[in-house]
Amino acid sequence: MNNARPALLLLSASLLPALVLASVIGWFFINEQQRRLDGALEERAAILAGALQRELDTQVQLLSVVADSPRLDLPVSRSSFAETARRLNDQIAEWQQIRVSNEQGEVVLAYPPLAVSSRKEIVDLESHKRLLETGKPVIGNIAIGKGGKAAFAIRVPITRKDRLRAVLSAVIRPEMVTQMLYAGGLPKDWSAWVVDRQDRLVTTTGAPEFAGKGAAEFASVQDDAVLLADGTTLRTAEAQIGETAWRVKIGLPSSQYDQPAMHAAMFVIGAGAVTIVLSGLVAVLLYRELRSRNTERESLANWQRMDALGKLTGQAAHDFNNLLMVFQSGVDGIERRRGDEERITRLLGNMRQGVIRGKTITRRLLSFARRSNQGAEHMELDAKLADMTPLLKQALNDSIVMDVRIPDDLWGIHADPIGLEIALINLLTNAREAMIDGGQVTISARNVVDGAAEDKRIKGPMVALSVTDTGKGVASADLKRIFEPFFSTKANGAPGLGLTQVIGFAEGNGGTATVASLSGHGSAMTIYLPKSAQEIVAKPDDAVVPGMPSHVLIVDDTPASLEAARVALEDSVTSIYTAQDGAEALRLIEKHPRIDAVLSDIMMPVMSGMELAERVAKVRPDLPIVLMTGYSDKLEAGVKVIWPIVMKPFERSELLKALTSARSSSPKLTNVIKLDAHSKS
Repeated sequence: MNNARPALLLLSASLLPALVLASVIGWFFINEQQRRLDGALEERAAILAGALQRELDTQVQLLSVVADSPRLDLPVSRSSFAETARRLNDQIAEWQQIRVSNEQGEVVLAYPPLAVSSRKEIVDLESHKRLLETGKPVIGNIAIGKGGKAAFAIRVPITRKDRLRAVLSAVIRPEMVTQMLYAGGLPKDWSAWVVDRQDRLVTTTGAPEFAGKGAAEFASVQDDAVLLADGTTLRTAEAQIGETAWRVKIGLPSSQYDQPAMHAAMFVIGAGAVTIVLSGLVAVLLYRELRSRNTERESLANWQRMDALGKLTGQAAHDFNNLLMVFQSGVDGIERRRGDEERITRLLGNMRQGVIRGKTITRRLLSFARRSNQGAEHMELDAKLADMTPLLKQALNDSIVMDVRIPDDLWGIHADPIGLEIALINLLTNAREAMIDGGQVTISARNVVDGAAEDKRIKGPMVALSVTDTGKGVASADLKRIFEPFFSTKANGAPGLGLTQVIGFAEGNGGTATVASLSGHGSAMTIYLPKSAQEIVAKPDDAVVPGMPSHVLIVDDTPASLEAARVALEDSVTSIYTAQDGAEALRLIEKHPRIDAVLSDIMMPVMSGMELAERVAKVRPDLPIVLMTGYSDKLEAGVKVIWPIVMKPFERSELLKALTSARSSSPKLTNVIKLDAHSKS
């Protein structure tokens, strides 16, 4: 399935635009089909109008020939008119009656003759008057005659010596027009009808009984369609029949007209449904593909981390084994020669150096995981770098010259001194690896009034600490990844953890780190650290310990750690009390009111050191409290602690400083949390 997912994703993604394009094409196809149907209606209406016009013109010409015949010279003989009309009636079946009327509209001659009781006036006076006004042949309007039957008249003038003497009319039944509509090849499901000048129905293919009635009774307009009396809805077109003012109308059933649209709509709906399904499938497949790739990347990153961690822990194990060897040999040497003071002093010196190296290794390891500024304090860089110079030079070699340039007006910084030491060592190590043939490293610093002006990730006043080398530089393509975990340009493939620690240290202390480089000409790594708001704090003198408490309670659930703290204080205080848990410590504080300071481990079972401090502060708010720990994930996560903390292993001077600086009063304890008793301490 994993192999088929990219193929399905590609197929679905390719089908989506095809379906959208097909829907658009289908929509245009609908419009084109409907335009063609409209064109066919208009064309059919024009053809029928032309055919009707030709037929009516023929009837007019025939009637005009009769009107010019000498048989109709005035005075007209009734017998002569009757004979002529009879012959015409036999030859032209459409003529139902032939009439001669005077200028007043009275019928004076007719064939077949009118009944004695019939009206002598013509029914369609409008067309009769029109002929008298124009002197030209006219096509009359449809009218209802004797017996309720509809008919229309063709009228021509009888002119003698350029003077209109009478009007000759041929009365025609609408069936003639109906036959012409059918003869025009009209499809069976189409409808056609003809309306006269007065918008009355002449004839229709569907309902001849409406002849002579108003066209609106047969067909009414609704929006873009026409509704017939029988409920049929039509799409229509019309054309005028010559100069008669008659109009022929053609109607196509709306269902037939809308059929392409319905089919296309069904296609569009179907295509839309398929598109939605495919879009959902694409989304699901894309999500799974992205998740799969993220999982693969995470797996690869985890493998790289484990590989790097394995190398890192392997090196740390090697260094710790060397340290353990120092202690092992020291212990063995002291046991063999307990009375050799000079040898014991030398072995103790080696062991002390081993402790220092062990602390350095441990702090470097912890610095990779550190993301908070726990342990941050005020520092003066000129003094700090002066103390660190011998250590920093050890990170370089004899072919590299180190130059430190710190201005006199440089601000103090607020940062973790151990993290700063490790960050500088990492930067110098990188510089050394970039200068195989030697070169120069410059450590410089400057004040930055507004950090955001140089980097948007930081705000406020900063101190920029830069390490510049003359090495091979960093390729421009690698600059953006230089601080990524495990990213490295080392030829041996070793993981690049140094700069990861640098950026982690800088960000954890409220700053950031940047890099600038020109390939082949060196690099400049800059750490931005926040300006300190504190004044310079003088280091306490170990010989003189002002404000040192006299009676100290030490609380630790680990006997060895408890004994180490007791030994560190035994020469500086009057009396020492010890407890292995919080409950015992509370009982001792209640029993011995003279206890004037508490030194407690943070991580202990049942009651943690911070919980103990909170309870002590409630009953003895004047009692100074100092906490100690080796490592706490809660503290590294940035949990605020109001009591001084010393990190294990600590030197005696560090412990004395913490005890003398501990405050005898505590604010409201609103940020104390219960730490996991199983966490490391």
